[in-house]
Amino acid sequence: MLLSRYAESAFWLGRYMERIESLSRLLMVTESFAADQDSDDAWAPILNVFADTTSFEERGKALTALNVANFYISDAANPNSIFYASQMGKENARSLRHLISTESWRQISVFHSSIATLQRRRFALSKLSEICMSIRESCFTFRGVMEATCYRDEVWRFNQLGAALERADQVTRLIDIKYFRFDRDDDDEAAPPDVAWWNTLLRSASGYHAFQRRYSFNADPADAANFLLCDPWLPLSVTNAAETALYQIKQLEDDFDAAPGQEVKRAASALRERLDSPPARLSGRTLHRYLDHVQQEIMGLAIAVNDRYFEPA
Repeated sequence: MLLSRYAESAFWLGRYMERIESLSRLLMVTESFAADQDSDDAWAPILNVFADTTSFEERGKALTALNVANFYISDAANPNSIFYASQMGKENARSLRHLISTESWRQISVFHSSIATLQRRRFALSKLSEICMSIRESCFTFRGVMEATCYRDEVWRFNQLGAALERADQVTRLIDIKYFRFDRDDDDEAAPPDVAWWNTLLRSASGYHAFQRRYSFNADPADAANFLLCDPWLPLSVTNAAETALYQIKQLEDDFDAAPGQEVKRAASALRERLDSPPARLSGRTLHRYLDHVQQEIMGLAIAVNDRYFEPA
Protein backbone atom coordinates (compact mmCIF):
# COMPACT_ATOMS: atom_id res chain seq x y z
CA MET A 1 0.00 0.00 0.00
CA LEU A 2 1.32 3.44 -0.94
CA LEU A 3 2.34 5.62 1.99
CA SER A 4 -0.08 8.48 2.56
CA ARG A 5 2.59 11.16 2.10
CA TYR A 6 3.40 9.85 -1.37
CA ALA A 7 -0.28 9.61 -2.26
CA GLU A 8 -0.73 13.22 -1.16
CA SER A 9 2.30 14.39 -3.15
CA ALA A 10 1.00 12.65 -6.28
CA PHE A 11 -2.45 14.19 -5.76
CA TRP A 12 -1.07 17.72 -5.35
CA LEU A 13 1.37 17.37 -8.22
CA GLY A 14 -1.67 16.76 -10.40
CA ARG A 15 -3.56 19.69 -8.90
CA TYR A 16 -0.74 22.20 -9.20
CA MET A 17 0.11 21.38 -12.81
CA GLU A 18 -3.56 21.59 -13.76
CA ARG A 19 -3.82 24.90 -11.89
CA ILE A 20 -0.94 26.36 -13.89
CA GLU A 21 -2.62 25.50 -17.18
CA SER A 22 -5.95 26.89 -15.99
CA LEU A 23 -4.42 30.15 -14.76
CA SER A 24 -2.70 30.72 -18.08
CA ARG A 25 -6.02 30.06 -19.82
CA LEU A 26 -7.87 32.58 -17.63
CA LEU A 27 -5.20 35.22 -18.18
CA MET A 28 -5.46 34.77 -21.95
CA VAL A 29 -9.25 35.12 -21.84
CA THR A 30 -9.05 38.23 -19.67
CA GLU A 31 -6.37 39.82 -21.85
CA SER A 32 -8.38 39.10 -25.00
CA PHE A 33 -11.38 41.09 -23.82
CA ALA A 34 -9.51 43.76 -21.89
CA ALA A 35 -7.68 44.70 -25.09
CA ASP A 36 -10.88 46.28 -26.43
CA GLN A 37 -11.44 48.43 -23.34
CA ASP A 38 -9.82 51.67 -22.23
CA SER A 39 -10.10 50.87 -18.51
CA ASP A 40 -7.97 48.47 -16.49
CA ASP A 41 -11.15 47.59 -14.58
CA ALA A 42 -11.53 44.76 -17.08
CA TRP A 43 -8.92 42.91 -15.01
CA ALA A 44 -10.94 43.03 -11.79
CA PRO A 45 -13.12 39.96 -12.60
CA ILE A 46 -10.23 37.50 -12.40
CA LEU A 47 -9.53 38.78 -8.88
CA ASN A 48 -13.19 38.26 -8.00
CA VAL A 49 -13.26 34.74 -9.41
CA PHE A 50 -10.43 33.67 -7.09
CA ALA A 51 -11.57 35.87 -4.16
CA ASP A 52 -8.18 37.61 -4.39
CA THR A 53 -9.27 41.26 -4.37
CA THR A 54 -8.17 41.87 -0.78
CA SER A 55 -4.92 39.98 -1.24
CA PHE A 56 -4.10 42.03 -4.33
CA GLU A 57 -4.96 45.31 -2.61
CA GLU A 58 -2.59 44.40 0.23
CA ARG A 59 0.27 44.58 -2.30
CA GLY A 60 -0.38 48.33 -2.48
CA LYS A 61 -0.35 48.33 -6.27
CA ALA A 62 -2.78 49.97 -8.65
CA LEU A 63 -5.33 47.87 -10.50
CA THR A 64 -3.59 47.71 -13.85
CA ALA A 65 -3.39 44.94 -16.40
CA LEU A 66 0.34 44.45 -15.87
CA ASN A 67 0.07 44.38 -12.07
CA VAL A 68 -2.72 41.80 -12.11
CA ALA A 69 -0.86 39.70 -14.68
CA ASN A 70 2.28 39.77 -12.51
CA PHE A 71 0.19 38.89 -9.45
CA TYR A 72 -0.99 35.70 -11.15
CA ILE A 73 2.22 34.80 -12.97
CA SER A 74 5.18 35.69 -10.79
CA ASP A 75 4.06 36.66 -7.27
CA ALA A 76 5.80 34.09 -5.07
CA ALA A 77 3.59 34.97 -2.09
CA ASN A 78 0.33 34.43 -4.00
CA PRO A 79 -0.84 30.79 -3.61
CA ASN A 80 -2.89 31.27 -6.77
CA SER A 81 0.09 32.30 -8.91
CA ILE A 82 1.72 30.25 -11.62
CA PHE A 83 5.14 30.63 -9.98
CA TYR A 84 3.84 29.39 -6.62
CA ALA A 85 2.07 26.42 -8.23
CA SER A 86 5.17 25.57 -10.26
CA GLN A 87 7.35 25.68 -7.15
CA MET A 88 4.96 23.49 -5.17
CA GLY A 89 4.53 21.12 -8.11
CA LYS A 90 8.28 20.60 -8.32
CA GLU A 91 8.54 20.01 -4.55
CA ASN A 92 5.82 17.37 -4.72
CA ALA A 93 7.53 15.77 -7.71
CA ARG A 94 10.83 15.77 -5.82
CA SER A 95 9.33 13.63 -3.06
CA LEU A 96 8.15 11.21 -5.78
CA ARG A 97 11.42 10.94 -7.71
CA HIS A 98 11.69 7.23 -6.96
CA LEU A 99 8.05 6.68 -7.95
CA ILE A 100 7.70 8.66 -11.18
CA SER A 101 9.59 8.33 -14.44
CA THR A 102 12.91 10.07 -14.99
CA GLU A 103 11.37 11.84 -17.97
CA SER A 104 8.56 13.27 -15.83
CA TRP A 105 11.00 14.60 -13.24
CA ARG A 106 13.20 16.12 -15.95
CA GLN A 107 10.23 17.80 -17.62
CA ILE A 108 8.91 19.44 -14.47
CA SER A 109 12.43 20.59 -13.51
CA VAL A 110 12.91 22.25 -16.89
CA PHE A 111 9.45 23.76 -16.69
CA HIS A 112 10.01 25.23 -13.23
CA SER A 113 13.34 26.69 -14.33
CA SER A 114 11.59 28.52 -17.16
CA ILE A 115 8.94 29.88 -14.78
CA ALA A 116 11.62 30.93 -12.28
CA THR A 117 13.42 32.82 -15.05
CA LEU A 118 10.17 34.56 -15.93
CA GLN A 119 9.65 35.43 -12.27
CA ARG A 120 13.02 37.18 -12.08
CA ARG A 121 12.53 39.50 -15.02
CA ARG A 122 9.96 42.01 -16.16
CA PHE A 123 7.76 41.24 -19.11
CA ALA A 124 5.74 43.51 -21.36
CA LEU A 125 1.97 43.18 -21.40
CA SER A 126 2.18 42.78 -25.17
CA LYS A 127 3.95 39.46 -24.54
CA LEU A 128 1.31 38.10 -22.15
CA SER A 129 -0.56 35.92 -24.64
CA GLU A 130 2.71 34.50 -25.97
CA ILE A 131 3.91 33.74 -22.44
CA CYS A 132 0.62 32.11 -21.44
CA MET A 133 0.53 30.01 -24.59
CA SER A 134 4.08 28.83 -23.92
CA ILE A 135 3.10 27.90 -20.35
CA ARG A 136 0.06 25.98 -21.57
CA GLU A 137 2.13 24.08 -24.12
CA SER A 138 4.63 23.16 -21.40
CA CYS A 139 1.74 21.82 -19.31
CA PHE A 140 0.56 19.78 -22.29
CA THR A 141 4.08 18.41 -22.68
CA PHE A 142 4.28 17.44 -19.02
CA ARG A 143 0.91 15.72 -19.21
CA GLY A 144 1.98 13.85 -22.33
CA VAL A 145 5.23 12.72 -20.73
CA MET A 146 3.38 11.49 -17.65
CA GLU A 147 0.84 9.69 -19.82
CA ALA A 148 3.53 8.02 -21.91
CA THR A 149 6.00 7.02 -19.21
CA CYS A 150 4.42 6.63 -15.78
CA TYR A 151 3.59 3.27 -14.24
CA ARG A 152 -0.15 2.78 -13.71
CA ASP A 153 -0.02 2.25 -9.95
CA GLU A 154 -1.51 4.21 -7.04
CA VAL A 155 0.79 7.15 -7.74
CA TRP A 156 -0.73 7.49 -11.19
CA ARG A 157 -4.28 7.17 -9.86
CA PHE A 158 -3.82 9.81 -7.16
CA ASN A 159 -2.12 12.13 -9.62
CA GLN A 160 -4.99 11.83 -12.08
CA LEU A 161 -7.53 12.25 -9.28
CA GLY A 162 -5.92 15.51 -8.19
CA ALA A 163 -5.68 16.82 -11.75
CA ALA A 164 -9.33 15.98 -12.47
CA LEU A 165 -10.66 17.68 -9.33
CA GLU A 166 -8.60 20.78 -10.06
CA ARG A 167 -9.78 20.83 -13.67
CA ALA A 168 -13.43 20.62 -12.63
CA ASP A 169 -12.99 23.48 -10.17
CA GLN A 170 -11.03 25.69 -12.56
CA VAL A 171 -13.49 25.31 -15.43
CA THR A 172 -16.30 26.54 -13.17
CA ARG A 173 -14.17 29.64 -12.54
CA LEU A 174 -13.52 30.08 -16.25
CA ILE A 175 -17.28 30.09 -16.87
CA ASP A 176 -17.98 32.25 -13.83
CA ILE A 177 -15.64 35.05 -14.90
CA LYS A 178 -18.37 36.13 -17.31
CA TYR A 179 -20.69 36.83 -14.39
CA PHE A 180 -18.20 39.22 -12.84
CA ARG A 181 -17.75 41.00 -16.17
CA PHE A 182 -21.28 41.31 -17.52
CA ASP A 183 -24.11 39.67 -15.61
CA ARG A 184 -24.00 40.90 -12.01
CA ASP A 185 -26.94 43.24 -12.52
CA ASP A 186 -28.77 41.24 -15.16
CA ASP A 187 -31.92 39.24 -14.70
CA ASP A 188 -31.46 35.66 -15.83
CA GLU A 189 -33.60 36.01 -18.93
CA ALA A 190 -32.39 39.53 -19.74
CA ALA A 191 -28.68 38.74 -19.90
CA PRO A 192 -27.07 39.95 -23.14
CA PRO A 193 -26.04 37.24 -25.58
CA ASP A 194 -22.26 37.96 -25.54
CA VAL A 195 -21.61 35.51 -28.37
CA ALA A 196 -18.02 36.70 -28.83
CA TRP A 197 -17.32 36.12 -25.14
CA TRP A 198 -18.61 32.55 -25.21
CA ASN A 199 -16.67 31.82 -28.40
CA THR A 200 -13.52 32.95 -26.62
CA LEU A 201 -14.27 30.72 -23.63
CA LEU A 202 -14.92 27.76 -25.90
CA ARG A 203 -11.65 28.32 -27.75
CA SER A 204 -9.73 28.64 -24.47
CA ALA A 205 -11.17 25.29 -23.36
CA SER A 206 -10.27 23.70 -26.72
CA GLY A 207 -13.97 23.19 -27.30
CA TYR A 208 -14.93 25.60 -30.08
CA HIS A 209 -14.90 23.15 -32.99
CA ALA A 210 -16.46 20.40 -30.91
CA PHE A 211 -19.24 22.81 -29.95
CA GLN A 212 -19.88 23.66 -33.60
CA ARG A 213 -20.18 19.95 -34.34
CA ARG A 214 -22.44 19.32 -31.37
CA TYR A 215 -24.78 22.29 -31.80
CA SER A 216 -26.28 24.11 -34.75
CA PHE A 217 -24.96 27.49 -35.84
CA ASN A 218 -27.92 29.25 -34.21
CA ALA A 219 -27.04 27.90 -30.76
CA ASP A 220 -27.23 30.51 -28.01
CA PRO A 221 -24.80 31.25 -25.14
CA ALA A 222 -26.79 29.07 -22.73
CA ASP A 223 -25.88 26.13 -24.98
CA ALA A 224 -22.21 27.07 -24.63
CA ALA A 225 -22.52 27.15 -20.85
CA ASN A 226 -24.26 23.77 -20.90
CA PHE A 227 -21.53 22.37 -23.16
CA LEU A 228 -18.68 23.50 -20.88
CA LEU A 229 -20.51 22.27 -17.81
CA CYS A 230 -22.25 19.08 -18.84
CA ASP A 231 -20.89 17.54 -22.03
CA PRO A 232 -19.41 14.14 -21.07
CA TRP A 233 -17.14 13.95 -24.14
CA LEU A 234 -15.41 17.32 -23.83
CA PRO A 235 -12.14 16.77 -21.91
CA LEU A 236 -12.35 20.18 -20.26
CA SER A 237 -16.02 20.05 -19.29
CA VAL A 238 -16.85 20.03 -15.59
CA THR A 239 -18.80 16.79 -15.96
CA ASN A 240 -15.99 15.01 -17.80
CA ALA A 241 -13.45 16.11 -15.18
CA ALA A 242 -15.73 15.10 -12.30
CA GLU A 243 -16.43 11.69 -13.82
CA THR A 244 -12.69 11.19 -14.34
CA ALA A 245 -12.13 11.93 -10.64
CA LEU A 246 -14.86 9.49 -9.59
CA TYR A 247 -13.41 6.85 -11.92
CA GLN A 248 -9.99 7.19 -10.30
CA ILE A 249 -11.54 6.76 -6.85
CA LYS A 250 -13.23 3.57 -8.06
CA GLN A 251 -9.99 2.26 -9.56
CA LEU A 252 -8.15 2.89 -6.31
CA GLU A 253 -10.69 0.66 -4.60
CA ASP A 254 -10.91 -2.01 -7.30
CA ASP A 255 -7.21 -2.35 -8.10
CA PHE A 256 -5.47 -1.37 -4.86
CA ASP A 257 -8.00 -2.08 -2.09
CA ALA A 258 -8.05 1.61 -1.17
CA ALA A 259 -11.69 1.76 -0.05
CA PRO A 260 -13.02 5.35 -0.24
CA GLY A 261 -15.04 5.26 2.96
CA GLN A 262 -18.46 6.72 3.62
CA GLU A 263 -17.50 10.41 3.52
CA VAL A 264 -15.86 10.14 0.11
CA LYS A 265 -18.84 8.17 -1.20
CA ARG A 266 -21.25 10.75 0.20
CA ALA A 267 -19.29 13.66 -1.28
CA ALA A 268 -18.97 11.91 -4.65
CA SER A 269 -22.70 11.26 -4.73
CA ALA A 270 -23.45 14.90 -3.87
CA LEU A 271 -21.22 16.15 -6.69
CA ARG A 272 -22.75 13.79 -9.23
CA GLU A 273 -26.30 14.75 -8.17
CA ARG A 274 -25.44 18.44 -8.47
CA LEU A 275 -24.05 18.01 -11.97
CA ASP A 276 -27.03 15.89 -12.99
CA SER A 277 -29.50 18.65 -12.06
CA PRO A 278 -28.43 21.96 -13.61
CA PRO A 279 -30.96 24.81 -13.76
CA ALA A 280 -33.13 25.09 -16.84
CA ARG A 281 -31.51 28.36 -17.90
CA LEU A 282 -27.74 28.63 -17.54
CA SER A 283 -27.20 32.40 -17.51
CA GLY A 284 -26.87 35.39 -15.23
CA ARG A 285 -27.23 35.04 -11.49
CA THR A 286 -28.79 31.58 -11.83
CA LEU A 287 -25.65 30.26 -13.51
CA HIS A 288 -23.41 32.02 -10.98
CA ARG A 289 -25.26 30.50 -8.01
CA TYR A 290 -25.16 27.06 -9.61
CA LEU A 291 -21.42 27.33 -10.20
CA ASP A 292 -20.96 28.31 -6.56
CA HIS A 293 -22.79 25.15 -5.51
CA VAL A 294 -20.71 23.00 -7.87
CA GLN A 295 -17.50 24.50 -6.48
CA GLN A 296 -18.66 23.70 -2.95
CA GLU A 297 -19.34 20.07 -3.91
CA ILE A 298 -15.92 19.76 -5.55
CA MET A 299 -14.29 21.23 -2.46
CA GLY A 300 -16.26 18.84 -0.28
CA LEU A 301 -15.01 15.87 -2.27
CA ALA A 302 -11.41 17.12 -2.14
CA ILE A 303 -11.64 17.49 1.65
CA ALA A 304 -13.12 14.00 1.98
CA VAL A 305 -10.31 12.57 -0.17
CA ASN A 306 -7.74 14.33 1.99
CA ASP A 307 -9.27 13.05 5.22
CA ARG A 308 -9.60 9.49 3.94
CA TYR A 309 -6.30 8.94 2.17
CA PHE A 310 -3.77 11.48 3.40
CA GLU A 311 -4.41 12.03 7.11
CA PRO A 312 -2.53 9.59 9.36
CA ALA A 313 -4.88 7.16 11.11
